[in-house]
Amino acid sequence: MKLAKTQHEAFAQFFEKPTRESLRDLIKQSIGETDYLDFKSEWPDLIKISKHILALANTGGGALVLGLHQTDDGQIEAKGLAEFKDKVDIVKTIKKYIPTTVQYEIFDFSYNESEYPSLKGKMFQVVLVEFSEKILPILSLKDGSGINANVAYIREGTESIEANHEKLEHLINLRIESGYSSSHTLDLREHLEQLQVLYKARKSTNPFGVASIAMASIWGDPLKEYYQFVEEMISSKMLRIQKELET
Repeated sequence: MKLAKTQHEAFAQFFEKPTRESLRDLIKQSIGETDYLDFKSEWPDLIKISKHILALANTGGGALVLGLHQTDDGQIEAKGLAEFKDKVDIVKTIKKYIPTTVQYEIFDFSYNESEYPSLKGKMFQVVLVEFSEKILPILSLKDGSGINANVAYIREGTESIEANHEKLEHLINLRIESGYSSSHTLDLREHLEQLQVLYKARKSTNPFGVASIAMASIWGDPLKEYYQFVEEMISSKMLRIQKELET
């Protein structure tokens, strides 16, 4: 698997060779959460996990470690999982939100015997996410709890957030600089720029920032027709962008 940036040595070794020993060493180092390493004390909603995977894939790759918790003062607690979540169930859910071009693997680790006492008898699952400039930017496939369709998520510090226009432009440039540029990639840039224009048109049409055609009706038929047109164009442009990324 591939990462795109320099990491802490213990993490780089674990990512290259994900074993019980390398995970133990990673936990012992107490690196803490970063833009390439995220901890969850237990499995959250799998739809939310989808957003974190997308963010890692757009931001150089990395890992989600389930069963670890970082306290407010930065200490790492090895809580462990009550049970392993079925990998089939995990994939079945997140594939609805993540393009098939995103490469990731799920690993199970248990410590029945360990020279590191705080891990003894505990279980962890890890999702390793690969990075590839050739598939940037990666957009979510559909709406769900905490995730929006046709959005590029990125890691910023310890959070998975929606990429703004500047960050989106950066992802496109990474793809071009990788040597995988084409008229397709340039078309994608134009489509994204046009989508930004449409979003601005939506905002200027509705001074209250309420995305609702019903609200537009109070301003009269001409404005309502224009607002409805903008909404239809946004939907159409999102579908076009998704097709560009799938080809």
